[in-house]
Amino acid sequence: MTTPPSPPAPPAPPAPPTGNPTPPAPPAPPTPPAPPADDELAKLRAVLDDERKQRKAAETKLDKLTREGMTEQEQAIAAAKAEGKAEAAAEHARALAAAEFRAQAAGKITNPDAALAVLDLGKLVKDGAPDKAAIAAVVAQLAVVPPPPGHIPAGPRQPSPNGGDWMGDQLRTIHNQR
Repeated sequence: MTTPPSPPAPPAPPAPPTGNPTPPAPPAPPTPPAPPADDELAKLRAVLDDERKQRKAAETKLDKLTREGMTEQEQAIAAAKAEGKAEAAAEHARALAAAEFRAQAAGKITNPDAALAVLDLGKLVKDGAPDKAAIAAVVAQLAVVPPPPGHIPAGPRQPSPNGGDWMGDQLRTIHNQR
């Protein structure tokens, strides 16, 4: 009887390199593009505004052509739908403007909801979206308004010398002055 041959021995691990090997340097992070200059930004905004005007003109022309092929009843239904859609979009835009105002006013204005109650949110909406620049300007104006008279700013209070009875101290002072 013959014995089966033994399996070959596993290969030996590679020998560690000699010296101090340095790992390869990681690639440099990509540099972000530089923000456009103010004049370039103004040009881009002008182009965007022009594009929006052209789109609105094309939509108006399409609506006009569509209405020409409608009956009076279909036109009345389409007008009611358009009116409802515009009203809902305006309400939504005002709600977004209010949320943007609250976000920008956080920590700058004591009571943003009271300010919102007297603001005309329609003026803070431009092209159906919150006008962030106008909102920032309003927040900046309201943030510098001094607190109303009689408002005591928060801060450390000194305890009363008679064990914390401040009101009693005040009354005794007034009584002793007579």
